[in-house]
Amino acid sequence: MVLPRCVRRVDLPLSIGPIAALEARPERSVEATALLVPGFTGSKEDFLPLLEPLADAGVRVLAVDQRGQCDSPGLADPVGYLGTGYGDGAFASDIRALVRQLVADGSGPVHLLGHSFGGYAVREALLGAAADSPLPLGSVTILDSGPAAVVTKGSWERLELLLSIEGQLTLQQIHDVSPVDGHDDPQVREFLLRRWLANDPASIFAMARQLHDEPDRTDDLKALLTAWDLRCLVVTGSDEDVWSADLLQDMAARLGAAFTLIPDAGHSPNTQQPGLLTKALLEFWLG
Repeated sequence: MVLPRCVRRVDLPLSIGPIAALEARPERSVEATALLVPGFTGSKEDFLPLLEPLADAGVRVLAVDQRGQCDSPGLADPVGYLGTGYGDGAFASDIRALVRQLVADGSGPVHLLGHSFGGYAVREALLGAAADSPLPLGSVTILDSGPAAVVTKGSWERLELLLSIEGQLTLQQIHDVSPVDGHDDPQVREFLLRRWLANDPASIFAMARQLHDEPDRTDDLKALLTAWDLRCLVVTGSDEDVWSADLLQDMAARLGAAFTLIPDAGHSPNTQQPGLLTKALLEFWLG
């Protein structure tokens, strides 16, 4: 939970409210800029093990909380925003705005990465951009995020249970029934509970519905990658248990994307094998 020497906590201003981020800046010249988007029930802290080694390699990194996650405030008017609130483009709209903001600030092409649900948000950010106005990206990376709704039995059943109690229990009551702070380190346990309780419930349930119902949009994304001549990398842990490593390898083939399998890792190589993931990202971004 300790921030590395090169990392600071920042708020990135957007028109509908700030986005909380951890920023890592290289001490020498910047070779690239990366925007890292976390998954369902996650946060910017999920990328902490990557920040210092990426910065040491010359990459400026911004790891963010999505709208309504952890330290990013939720929508003041969830129903009114974009007509249907979180359910129709709020997360993707934020990502597009952040990418364009980074480029306007002189950061150059941005390498965009989405983990788990963050992969959905990244895909929607690309597909929602105007066809004649591509996002100024250096590449896109999809980390342990499937082509469509979750497929493993355990993940599906947890989503069904969560959605069945929407509006009936508070986040504290959900934690009391199914604790979210399982970890050996008491400081991490304290953070995990604080993060869960800080979430905007509307954001949490919007993500859960999308994970439950997402259609397969691989062909649409493939067409966009081709039209924009945009490089893509799919990364998964060998023991991925929300979709499957085989399914993600097949998705990479359909996209014409590079594919990297991280051994001895499950759904979160960013915390389970950060060294191997960092190496794979640097080879793709800078190689």
